[in-house]
Amino acid sequence: MRVFYRFALLAVLLVAPVLGALMAQPGPGGPPPCWPPPCIPIDGGLSLLIGAGALLGGKKALDARKARKAAL
Repeated sequence: MRVFYRFALLAVLLVAPVLGALMAQPGPGGPPPCWPPPCIPIDGGLSLLIGAGALLGGKKALDARKARKAAL
Protein backbone atom coordinates (compact mmCIF):
# COMPACT_ATOMS: atom_id res chain seq x y z
CA MET A 1 0.00 0.00 0.00
CA ARG A 2 2.90 2.32 0.76
CA VAL A 3 4.20 1.90 -2.79
CA PHE A 4 0.83 3.02 -4.14
CA TYR A 5 0.92 6.23 -2.10
CA ARG A 6 4.45 7.00 -3.28
CA PHE A 7 3.47 6.37 -6.89
CA ALA A 8 0.37 8.57 -6.56
CA LEU A 9 2.43 11.38 -5.01
CA LEU A 10 5.02 11.12 -7.77
CA ALA A 11 2.30 11.21 -10.44
CA VAL A 12 0.69 14.30 -8.92
CA LEU A 13 4.04 16.08 -8.61
CA LEU A 14 4.90 15.32 -12.23
CA VAL A 15 1.51 16.21 -13.74
CA ALA A 16 0.58 19.30 -11.68
CA PRO A 17 3.20 21.68 -13.16
CA VAL A 18 2.26 20.70 -16.70
CA LEU A 19 -1.45 21.28 -16.08
CA GLY A 20 -0.70 24.57 -14.35
CA ALA A 21 1.35 25.79 -17.30
CA LEU A 22 -1.38 24.80 -19.76
CA MET A 23 -4.11 26.59 -17.83
CA ALA A 24 -1.98 29.73 -17.37
CA GLN A 25 -1.87 30.53 -21.08
CA PRO A 26 -3.85 33.58 -22.24
CA GLY A 27 -6.88 33.09 -24.48
CA PRO A 28 -7.02 33.88 -28.20
CA GLY A 29 -7.72 37.60 -27.59
CA GLY A 30 -4.73 38.11 -25.31
CA PRO A 31 -4.74 38.35 -21.55
CA PRO A 32 -8.03 39.36 -19.92
CA PRO A 33 -8.35 42.92 -18.66
CA CYS A 34 -7.87 43.57 -15.01
CA TRP A 35 -11.17 43.85 -13.18
CA PRO A 36 -11.65 45.63 -10.78
CA PRO A 37 -9.16 48.23 -12.03
CA PRO A 38 -6.62 48.25 -9.19
CA CYS A 39 -5.31 44.71 -9.75
CA ILE A 40 -4.60 43.47 -6.26
CA PRO A 41 -2.74 40.15 -5.99
CA ILE A 42 -3.98 37.65 -3.44
CA ASP A 43 -0.96 37.38 -1.19
CA GLY A 44 0.37 39.16 1.85
CA GLY A 45 -1.30 37.51 4.83
CA LEU A 46 -2.44 34.49 2.85
CA SER A 47 1.09 33.11 2.44
CA LEU A 48 1.72 33.62 6.16
CA LEU A 49 -1.47 31.72 7.01
CA ILE A 50 -0.45 28.83 4.77
CA GLY A 51 2.99 28.71 6.38
CA ALA A 52 1.51 28.81 9.88
CA GLY A 53 -0.87 25.99 8.97
CA ALA A 54 2.01 23.90 7.66
CA LEU A 55 4.02 24.47 10.84
CA LEU A 56 1.05 23.62 13.06
CA GLY A 57 0.35 20.45 11.07
CA GLY A 58 4.01 19.41 11.34
CA LYS A 59 3.99 19.95 15.09
CA LYS A 60 0.80 17.93 15.47
CA ALA A 61 2.29 15.10 13.40
CA LEU A 62 5.49 15.14 15.47
CA ASP A 63 3.52 15.08 18.73
CA ALA A 64 1.42 12.17 17.47
CA ARG A 65 4.56 10.24 16.49
CA LYS A 66 6.12 10.83 19.93
CA ALA A 67 2.90 9.74 21.67
CA ARG A 68 2.74 6.59 19.56
CA LYS A 69 6.37 5.70 20.39
CA ALA A 70 5.77 6.35 24.09
CA ALA A 71 2.75 4.03 24.06
CA LEU A 72 4.87 1.15 22.80
